[in-house]
Amino acid sequence: MHISVTTLPGYTPAEKKLLAKRLKEAVASVGIASFTVSVSIKDLPMEKWDTFIRELPDNEIIIPELLNRM
Repeated sequence: MHISVTTLPGYTPAEKKLLAKRLKEAVASVGIASFTVSVSIKDLPMEKWDTFIRELPDNEIIIPELLNRM
């Protein structure tokens, strides 16, 4: 499994590393072996953010808060 995170610039390498670690821990908590998980974190400039979000296919956007309501 690969988890890809796109974020606005400004997070430190330490914050990104912690995020990746916590994502792997979260995956492990649902029964997926963490050694099978990779994480990438990419910065995207603010001026490209709106285009990036609009071009994401609906089936690639998962909003956990909404899953609890289904």
